[in-house]
Amino acid sequence: MLEFYVESDFKLHQLRHCPVGGQMDSFAGWLHSASYKRRPAQLILRGAAHLGHWASARGCPTERLDTEALDSFARHLPACACRHVFRGRDPYHTQGARRFFEHLQRLGILPATATVPETLPPLVKSFSDWMRQHRGATASTVANYVPLVKEFLVACGDDAAAYDAARVRTFIFARASRFGRSRAKSAVNAVRMFLRFLAVYGHCAAELVGAVPGIAEWKLSSLPRYISANDIEQLVAACDAATASGARDRAVILLLARLGLRAGDVRDLRVADIDWSHGRLRVMGKGRSETWLPLPQEVGDAVLHYLEYFRPGVDDDHVFLRVHACLGPFPSSGPISKLVRRAIQRAGIKAPSMGAHVLRHSAATAMLREGVSLDAIGAVLRHRCIESTAHYAKVDVAMLRLVAQPWPVNGRASC
Repeated sequence: MLEFYVESDFKLHQLRHCPVGGQMDSFAGWLHSASYKRRPAQLILRGAAHLGHWASARGCPTERLDTEALDSFARHLPACACRHVFRGRDPYHTQGARRFFEHLQRLGILPATATVPETLPPLVKSFSDWMRQHRGATASTVANYVPLVKEFLVACGDDAAAYDAARVRTFIFARASRFGRSRAKSAVNAVRMFLRFLAVYGHCAAELVGAVPGIAEWKLSSLPRYISANDIEQLVAACDAATASGARDRAVILLLARLGLRAGDVRDLRVADIDWSHGRLRVMGKGRSETWLPLPQEVGDAVLHYLEYFRPGVDDDHVFLRVHACLGPFPSSGPISKLVRRAIQRAGIKAPSMGAHVLRHSAATAMLREGVSLDAIGAVLRHRCIESTAHYAKVDVAMLRLVAQPWPVNGRASC
């Protein structure tokens, strides 16, 4: 398989006779299965060979490589002064070394890297488990709450029986003064949930939960950020369905714009979640709630087109995968927002925000203007309370004019 990337007999000889040459052919085979293109694969192969020479010069055999050696190799690269033919300072050398290290682990030549779990205080560990098991919290939510709870324990101590309203409020106000409103609200949510957990197990009084202050703001004071129906059509048209990335992006954007899905919903969507016979798809929402949504014909056609012609043949059940090496599912919801941003830029649309959530707002706004009730919109968006959906009522200016009261002028109503 090495010949797929390297044509020169001389270079093939150099690669196969370097200190890690015995694994070069199988490594090249893995690169090919992961859809690495010619030039990136060549650079990665050079990085693997560079690692082999570097380790050999230090008397470190291949089977003794570890993560510490990888880190030392990465520190070596910026000032690399090696004399062998694979020397270099290109960032691909670091990537090549890490990919080769992972390949050796897959072959069993190196042991799997033991992940050292973060050492959490017992109370925080119990809180994390409770959040996952009893609140249905996702890993990202727990990861956001844990640092805030640890900070709370540092400030207030780990003796929950000694907590009082003054101590809780002092922590919230101190944090709010250092950070913006958004991060202060995160601290409020985390502390409130932590106190609720403590109250459940009798570690503190249940009334203490009510002592957590809210962050002052005008309820429903902002307008939803959205783009028009015409802009949505331009956005969809900006995705070339004849290419792998275009077909994938078009299907993703239609799911976001027609069904109001969150970026995380699209990222986590599995092939088994699509019920083709009944024209619907399953979405796992917050708190592990399961919802079945109708699959519009246009959206289903776009998803099916991507699955049939462009989805990589990777052993993974996520619907949407990366189109460039290393193939696999999106690591987070961030790349979903990035592909929306790129589509907005291609379409030349002036959008109030450039992420995936603007399409969720746009879907809700479009439904409202078509006469769909707030209850129905809330059901599609999977809102837990009508107040969240009421946020979109403000964009229907024509309806607001019908219910608006005249403003009094000189003591008399005037229109």
